[in-house]
Amino acid sequence: MVSPLLPVYAEELGATGLWIGVTFSSFAITQTLVSPFAGRLSDRFGRKPFIIIGLLCYVVAAGGYLTADHFWQVLAFRMFSGAGTSLIFSVARAYIGDMVPEGHEGRWFGLFAIADIMGFGVGPLLAGLLRQAFGFDAVFIGMGALMSGSALIIAILLPPHPPKDRLTHRVTPEVRFGTALRDPLVMALTLMMALTSMSFGATLSFLGLRLADLGSGPLLIGLAFSTQSLASGISQPAFGWLADRLNRRWLASAGLLVSGAALIALGIPLTYGTALALLFVLGIGQALTQVTASAMQVVAGRRMGMGTVIGIGASGSGIGIVIGAVAGGVLVDLFNLSAPFYAGGLTLCAAILVIVLLLRGVPTSEAELHPTPRATP
Repeated sequence: MVSPLLPVYAEELGATGLWIGVTFSSFAITQTLVSPFAGRLSDRFGRKPFIIIGLLCYVVAAGGYLTADHFWQVLAFRMFSGAGTSLIFSVARAYIGDMVPEGHEGRWFGLFAIADIMGFGVGPLLAGLLRQAFGFDAVFIGMGALMSGSALIIAILLPPHPPKDRLTHRVTPEVRFGTALRDPLVMALTLMMALTSMSFGATLSFLGLRLADLGSGPLLIGLAFSTQSLASGISQPAFGWLADRLNRRWLASAGLLVSGAALIALGIPLTYGTALALLFVLGIGQALTQVTASAMQVVAGRRMGMGTVIGIGASGSGIGIVIGAVAGGVLVDLFNLSAPFYAGGLTLCAAILVIVLLLRGVPTSEAELHPTPRATP
C-alpha cells in the first residue's frame, strides 16, 4: 500500500530526487543487516515468533508515517520497517521451504506467490483509492490495521513448526555465512538477486513520478503498480510447474531478459496505456525469474539451512535496492526520469551473465544433484 506512494509523499515533505531514492530504499539497509541473522535464528528457534514481530514492526512504522512532518522521519520509519521485511518475508519463505517435497520446489513457491504477490497487487490499488478519497493518512491507517490483523491471524492459526509429516528435510542451522556463500549456487543466486534488486531499486523508486508525469492521478498510479504485481501473481503457478521440469538456468535468464527489455522501454516517452502494457510484461518476467530462483534456493537451503540461505539472499536484495535507489536518484538529478529505467534494464542483462557463467555445470535441482541411474540392459 505504501511503497508506490512513498516517493510522492516524500516529495511533498521536501525530498529531492536523491533523497526520494534514499527514502524509498532505506528499508533495505536494515533488511541487509537483519535478514541473515533472522533466517539463521529461525532455523534454530522456529519461524512463528519472528513473523509476528516483523508484522508488528510494520504497525509501528505505519504510526510513524502517519505522524511525520518531515521526510527525515519518513526515512527513519522506512528503515525500521526494513526489520519487519526481514522477519516476515525471509522467515515465511523458509517455513514453506521446510515442507517442499523434492522436485516440487517451483510448484509450491508458485502457489505461495499467489497470496504474496496478489497482496502486492491489490495494495497499491487500495492505497490509490484511499488517498484519492481521504488523503495520505487513510493509507497509513489502513496499512497499520491490515498488519495488526495479519499478526493476529499468524498468532492464532500458524503452528509453531510445520507438521512432522510435512518436514521432508532436516538441516543443521549451524552453517557459517561464509561457508554458505562459498557454495556456487548460493553465491550465484545472491549476486543475481542483488543485481535484480539494484535494477528495481533504481526504477520503482521513480515509477510513481514517471506515471504522474504522464498525467496519471493516484488511482491510475495504483492501478499501474497493481497490474505489474497481478501479472506476476497470476503467472507464477504456471512458471513454477515449468521450473520443476525445464532448465532453471535458462528460465531465470529468460525472465531477466523480458524484464530488462520492459524496463528499457519504460524509459522511452510513452502513453499511460503503453506503460500499463509494459508493466504487465514486466510482471511476467519478474514471475519467471522469482519462482525459478526460489526453487533453486530451496535446493541450496536443504544443504546449508533454509533460513540461512534465504536470509543471505534477502540481504543481497537489500544491498541491491540501496545501491540502485541511490544511483537512480543521482541519475534523475543529473539527467531525467528516463535514465534510471535504461540503467535498470542494462543491470538485468548483467544478471543474465551471472546466471549463465556462475551456474555452468552447477546442479540447480534435486534431479541434477541425484540423477536417476539408467537401467542396465
